Amino acid sequence: MSAPPVAVVTGAASGIGAATARRLASQGFAVMCCDIDDDAGRAVADSMGGTYVSLDVGDATAWAELEAWLQHDERRVARAVLNAGMLTSVEPQAFLDVTVERYRQVRAVNLDGVVLGIQALARLMAPDGGAIVATASLAGLGPYDADPIYAATKHAIVGLVRSAAPQLATAGVRLHAICPGGVDTGLLPPERKAAISAAGRPMLDPDEVADAIVVMLESDEHGLVQTIVHGRGSERYSFRGVPGPRP
Repeated sequence: MSAPPVAVVTGAASGIGAATARRLASQGFAVMCCDIDDDAGRAVADSMGGTYVSLDVGDATAWAELEAWLQHDERRVARAVLNAGMLTSVEPQAFLDVTVERYRQVRAVNLDGVVLGIQALARLMAPDGGAIVATASLAGLGPYDADPIYAATKHAIVGLVRSAAPQLATAGVRLHAICPGGVDTGLLPPERKAAISAAGRPMLDPDEVADAIVVMLESDEHGLVQTIVHGRGSERYSFRGVPGPRP
């Protein structure tokens, strides 16, 4: 019997990452759960018979080491979800008050983690093909004045996916982006979630987003950008004639 293909999930210790890891494990993938929260990440991996890897997604050396390790694994890397992310601040913060250190930290996790992850994993997938979904946000499709730095990194992910997808498709790797609305994860404290819900914006369950991600991973298309909002499900985003990958 051949070894099951590998699915790599970053930010897998909780929320969307944990939900997606479980869905992929249920489909027969050998899931590699990557995070920096070692205790929670290991618990998620153990719950599904997966493997936990402590990975700082903004560290190029860490990605190079993971790529080298996977190159010597008999199993092929077939799927990846680059989901690790962080907010600039739990509460809305004035843009002029964001320190350079904090800006660089958010950029490293939200954007570098996607760029470096695509480069490392797409190289591994290329010989036999594969699919990658990067977690962006509705904040990557429009203004989000509560957190401009977060919005900037998510806009960058959308632009990166739409621009890189045609190149990767020629190598047999399908690249997509998912743009969820508010999701009930550990990024926000309970009181902030309650305030959002009270404002008439119910939050998504992480399992809803995970289901949409798994569907995107199996799509034959490339360069998909899909939104998912509570009560509306997952929808292809229309860029209103702006050039980009088309079906």
